[in-house]
Order: sequence, then structure tokens, then C-alpha cells
Amino acid sequence: MEIIYILFIGAIIAFIAGLFYLKMGLQMQYLQIKQKKKAEALSKFLFFDWKDEKKRSLRWEAFLLFPMLYPIVLDDEEQELLDIKRSIKRSHIGIYLGIIIFIILSIYSEKVFPA
Repeated sequence: MEIIYILFIGAIIAFIAGLFYLKMGLQMQYLQIKQKKKAEALSKFLFFDWKDEKKRSLRWEAFLLFPMLYPIVLDDEEQELLDIKRSIKRSHIGIYLGIIIFIILSIYSEKVFPA
């Protein structure tokens, strides 16, 4: 039973980390489209030249673009930007659900691992 519990907790943590990575990539695409540049692939968020100060600051700006605790207002006129915002909003909801499941499983850890 303990192995299943640990694997399930690991899967939840991987799910949350994956959604954060997706969120960061989408925010980078949003920022690039907003600046009238060609949007890179989602996987390009972490895989770039870390020595380039301009690229690092651009990624930091994209990372801070849509905080988790604030609502995302769907007010853009371009359909592509609206679609990206909707995807970011869905990733926020998925992260919240993952955190809720993680907290519930943490509460039940006492039953799996008795003191």
C-alpha cells in the first residue's frame, strides 16, 4: 500500500510540475505574440542559451506575466492571444486541482504510514 501511495504522490507532483512548465511556455508564447514576434515552441522555454542576458530577462518577464492568485481577464482582441489566455487559465485550474489532491493525500498519509 505504501508503494502505491508514494507512486501516486510522485505522479501528482509530476503532474503539477508539468502544468507549470506548460504554463511558462504558454506565457512565453503570449509575450512573443504580443511583441509581434514569431512564437517559439513550448519546449523552448527552458532550452535556450542561458548566457544571453536578453533571453533570460525575457523569460523572467514571461514567467511573471500571469500570477496564479490573480484572475486572467480575457480582453484581447486577437483570437490567438485569447486562446493562449484560455489555455493558461485551464493550466491554473489544473494546478489548483493538483494541489488540492496533494493536500488531501497528505492528510491521509497518517493512515498509510501509521506512527
